[in-house]
Amino acid sequence: MKTFRMHQARWILPLCCLILVVAACTPAGSTRASDPPVSGATPLTSSDASTQVYALAWSPDGNRLATGGKNGEVEVWTPPMTTPLITCRNSSGAIYALAWSPDGTRLAFAGMDKTVQVCDAATGKVVFTYHSAWSTGEVLALAWSPDSQRIAAGSNNGIVQVWETTSGKLRLAYGDYDLEGEVTALAWSPDGQRLAEASTDRTVQVWDMVNQVPLLTYLGHTDEVWAVIWSPDGKRIASGSWDHTVQIWDASSGRVLVTYRGHPAEVWDVAWSPDGVYLASASKDHTVQIWDARTGRHVLTYRGHVTEVREVAWSPAEIYIASTDDGGIVQVWNATTGRQAFDFHI
Repeated sequence: MKTFRMHQARWILPLCCLILVVAACTPAGSTRASDPPVSGATPLTSSDASTQVYALAWSPDGNRLATGGKNGEVEVWTPPMTTPLITCRNSSGAIYALAWSPDGTRLAFAGMDKTVQVCDAATGKVVFTYHSAWSTGEVLALAWSPDSQRIAAGSNNGIVQVWETTSGKLRLAYGDYDLEGEVTALAWSPDGQRLAEASTDRTVQVWDMVNQVPLLTYLGHTDEVWAVIWSPDGKRIASGSWDHTVQIWDASSGRVLVTYRGHPAEVWDVAWSPDGVYLASASKDHTVQIWDARTGRHVLTYRGHVTEVREVAWSPAEIYIASTDDGGIVQVWNATTGRQAFDFHI
């Protein structure tokens, strides 16, 4: 049985729409981890839920880590992670998504207030705010195109919007007619020509952003999909779901290559290693697991968290992985040994 379908009924709004900046199938491989080796420091006690972190993102050079959370603040940290370098404050409400510009000079963030803001990564000053006339939903997902020219945002009412970063013009908006599925994650292909969109409707949509047309819909999951990411070579896509699996599939055909079943609970997030060999997956089972993306072979389980792990981010410098849990604790640990290097609260 095929695990993808071509585009179904969706609406599309092309580049002429208003909006300007306001300043101020049967898997080829299937694996399950059994009695995985334990790594990580003694679990830390979670802090107050008001400090919960919803978003993590390493800078392109791997030297800075941005966090965003329930307190409405975006903070940028460097080792030893004791005091943030800068703080960007949202106008109101929690921050659900972060995205660095490819050159590392700007940081986009969005969330409960339904706007997308861009701040200077050196000063914390907000330099642009994108407002939408088409979506009234909270923004759950952000992705900055590899050429720095576009920002894509996905909302909890099922709408994806793509803006020009320089002019602030809306170039594309699309979504399901019924608006039932929330857009939970977005990812540009490394060449910037395609955009993948994960949804609570159990699908992943892949769009051709050059011709502004849908390419395929992946149907391999049986529950909500909360993570999607392209492999560094652009040939594969990994998606993580509440069906307890991470699935790797061919980005052009939708054919399943590997299904990882090592988590006994829902998967919140996934991250590729910079060399594309490994994947890290974060789960409600309180762990982050590292496994071989080619074979699904389990490599390491990090057990430093005492509550469900919401976010995981692999540093472009390859050495560190950052993960955060429901209590607002961010832990940075060695990707090879699983030993914790730093931990902090926002």
